[in-house]
Formats: sequence, structure tokens, C-alpha cells
Amino acid sequence: MTSRGTEILDEAECKILLRDRSLGRVGVKLADEIVVLPVYYALLEGDVVFRTDPGTKLTAAVLGTKVAFEVDSASPPWSVLVSGHAHEIRDADEHAAAESRLGHDWPAGERDSIVRIKVERITGRRLAARG
Repeated sequence: MTSRGTEILDEAECKILLRDRSLGRVGVKLADEIVVLPVYYALLEGDVVFRTDPGTKLTAAVLGTKVAFEVDSASPPWSVLVSGHAHEIRDADEHAAAESRLGHDWPAGERDSIVRIKVERITGRRLAARG
């Protein structure tokens, strides 16, 4: 616990919290724009994977862009932040493995591409209860 009432979570706890959720946000910087977009995700061999359609997220993956990925909860209040480079999964076996992890939760429309964020750093924080 820090002096400001924020507990720093270790990597193992961060991974447990990531496995408990399926909706997160990916942050991407392309040119001068920073965009944060919601995605349904899963973990594959410790990396974050999600479906997407052509657009900002897929462009970031094709370019191998460094991205941020965040998951949080309001009750109890915590946040986990992942950073790493995104890439589009093109290998058929890897694609099938990712698809098997991803549920059927995703917006309507064509979302045949799968992006993998190779986890390079993972951090987390839990806020102390207000008292």
C-alpha cells in the first residue's frame, strides 16, 4: 500500500484479474491521434488477443505499433494496464487457438482479424476503500 492508499498489484495478481474479465480497452497512437477503444478479449499464452475489423486497431497491429491495454473494475476498485506491441495473427494454428479462447461476445459485423498484444509490461493498482 502506498501512502496515498493505492496498493500496487504484483504481476501474478494482475494476470488473475485479466483472466476474470472479457471486456477491456486498447489504446493506440497513430500519427498525432491517441484513440482508446473497447474490445472483447481473451488471454492466449499470457498475451491479450481480440477480434477486430479493418480500421485503427488492425492498422496498429499491421504496423507492429506499441499499444496499451486496460481492464478495470469499479467495485472493488482496481485497474490493470498491459503494454506491448500488437500484431495481426496470420498463422492458421495461432488464429485457431485464439478463436477458441475468444467467446461469442463481439459487436455485430465482420470481425475476422485477430490481434495479439505481446505483453511486455503489466502493472496494476487497487484503490483503498473509502472510509
